[in-house]
Amino acid sequence: MKFLVIGGSGLFGRKTILHLLQDKDVTSVVSMDLAPPKDWFMKEIDSYKDRFHFVRGDVSQLEDIMNALKLYPVDGLVNWAFLMREANTMPRLATKVNALGMCNAFEAARLMGVNRVVYASSETVYGPQDKYGDREVVEDDQLYPSHSYAVCKRFAEILADQYSTIYGMKFTGVRPTIGYGHGGVSPAQYWSDMPSFAAVGKPFSMEMDGNALSSLVCADDLGILTTILLKAPSSPHPVYNVGGPPKSARDLAEVVKKYIPDARIEFGTRQPPGGGRGGLPWKVSMARSIADFAFDCMPIEKAVLIHINDARTEAGLPPIKG
Repeated sequence: MKFLVIGGSGLFGRKTILHLLQDKDVTSVVSMDLAPPKDWFMKEIDSYKDRFHFVRGDVSQLEDIMNALKLYPVDGLVNWAFLMREANTMPRLATKVNALGMCNAFEAARLMGVNRVVYASSETVYGPQDKYGDREVVEDDQLYPSHSYAVCKRFAEILADQYSTIYGMKFTGVRPTIGYGHGGVSPAQYWSDMPSFAAVGKPFSMEMDGNALSSLVCADDLGILTTILLKAPSSPHPVYNVGGPPKSARDLAEVVKKYIPDARIEFGTRQPPGGGRGGLPWKVSMARSIADFAFDCMPIEKAVLIHINDARTEAGLPPIKG
């Protein structure tokens, strides 16, 4: 089996490539991105380098994706290319990547005969938690996307349904909650920075009091689920939530200190509006992915250890044993 990972140099793309390469059924993995993978990641996949290929390309250019598929024909592709922080500051660029780029991925797959497509949606399509009360959100809930990034993700889901209906292609969307991992970049940067800083002996501090709850998903969980989905000829449902039980930044700090007792982590006194309870869904159901693919997110303790050791690998430090 051969697969293309668009946005393969990003956090979720890297982990998808790693888990695909670790799968004995996968004979080739192609990454397409504007920048090549980081050196430390290339060292991590060195034993699989004969099955890995990188093609420079821009998801907003249809021809770039088709070029990658022409050079390396595949059985399926995943699009992890998106811009989140830039959505409010660079609207045209964000639209080219998040909306046109997604359509390009779907169209290139159609034109090149790639029938299996997995793509990144987001929990932002739900809107705030307070729309659902004190319960877990499920995939069939009414959606309330309220900003450009969320609207683009909802647009991707609608587009996937159209391509599936018109052309008979097999699509699966993934709705991650707040993703984190070493090298992660997002508006909620502290989830990725805290373990990475502690891993290399750097102090970490934040203005917030660290008590607000969020649903988290580590990059490895997304890599594992994406591998499962790509290998499956189709999925029983069109989209899947991916996110663990509610956690706070203080919960994360406690796990970090389990592995690095002398980690310097400080919290401020500032509280988010409404205590953080009206923001993104922090109660998210994983029942659908568990029922359809026996997949659930790994415990935060395991995820944080992987995160810490990724940071230490980049810094040239030995791993910490769990």
